[in-house]
Amino acid sequence: MDFTLLGTDPRFLYLKRRLELDGHRLTPTGGHEIAPPSWRQGVPYYKDEIYVIENAALTAEGALELLMRRSNRGLAGMEVLVSGYGRIGAFLAGMLSGLGARVTVAARSETARAAARARGFAAVDFAHIPPVFDGVVNTVPCPVLAGDYGGALCVDVASAPGGWATDAPVLKAPGLPGLYAPKTAADVMAEAIYRVMEEEKCHG
Repeated sequence: MDFTLLGTDPRFLYLKRRLELDGHRLTPTGGHEIAPPSWRQGVPYYKDEIYVIENAALTAEGALELLMRRSNRGLAGMEVLVSGYGRIGAFLAGMLSGLGARVTVAARSETARAAARARGFAAVDFAHIPPVFDGVVNTVPCPVLAGDYGGALCVDVASAPGGWATDAPVLKAPGLPGLYAPKTAADVMAEAIYRVMEEEKCHG
């Protein structure tokens, strides 16, 4: 089968190798187009539920690695705000807690806050976020945060426009799976591509 890869981040180099090893051919044009999700074109692997879950877990893992590498504190006892409690936020909160961090979740939905509290995290709405943290990780792709929360290490893993409504010093880290773990990200993408194409073939 012919594929055309339109992405340029590191995972696409591994994806190219994976597709070729699986016996497929890469062409400049005319194949099944594979593009980053934000482009919303080509094979719609980004709608595959397994891909969404596995990609969220990789994003959370990458955010955790950034906190560990860029912070001047150890995670045990660290006060961390996780902004948003979708898949990425839930994975990240669990990872942080497992390493001894004290996690507060900020979420718009009372249901999401209840789910966070049920898992042992403090939970607040965005209007009542405490002013001081050691680290803040945003997963919400719209401005919901303000300031640096007492000099916290601020990391934004959300897509544009990101989560800060102010000009706080923020480490922008969209597209983490392709930067943090490009080989795994490529394998996750390849398996999703195959599932989507198989499903399209069955319903075509």
